[in-house]
Amino acid sequence: MHPHQPRYEPIMVPPVRPGRWRVWLGVAAGALTLSYALFTIGQVRYLDANGVTTRAEVVDRQLGGRSDFVRVRVSSGEETNLWAWEGAPEVGETMTVVHLRESNWAKDTRAFAPEGTVWQNLWLGALFLGGALWQHRRTRRASEPGGY
Repeated sequence: MHPHQPRYEPIMVPPVRPGRWRVWLGVAAGALTLSYALFTIGQVRYLDANGVTTRAEVVDRQLGGRSDFVRVRVSSGEETNLWAWEGAPEVGETMTVVHLRESNWAKDTRAFAPEGTVWQNLWLGALFLGGALWQHRRTRRASEPGGY
C-alpha cells in the first residue's frame, strides 16, 4: 500500500464481545436469591418441627402498607408478631398458630411462609442462573474462531 493512499475501514464492524461480568452478575444474583428462598424454607421447616401449635387472638394489625404486621396473644399470655399469615386477620379473631417460645416467633398454621418470598425467589433465582448459563454459552461461542 502506498504511504499517501487513504486507509479504508471495513464496512462491517465485528460485534462487540459480550462481557463476562454479565455471567458473574447473573450467577451471583441467582445464587443469592436461591439461597434466600432455601433459607426461608429451612426456617419454615424448623418452626413446624420445633414449635408448639396453640390458639392465638389477634391483638393488633397493620395491613396494606410497607410494614405489614399482625400481632397475636398466644394461649400462654405472651404477645408476638406473626412471621407469616394467611388472608387479612381482624383484631379479635382467633387462629391456630405455631409458636416457638424460646425465640418469640410464630406463624399462622395455614400459611407456609411470608407472602411473596419463597416461590418468587425460587423462580427469580432459576431465571438469573438460566440467563447466566445462556450468557456464558454466548460468550464462549463468540470467543471461538468464527464465532457468532
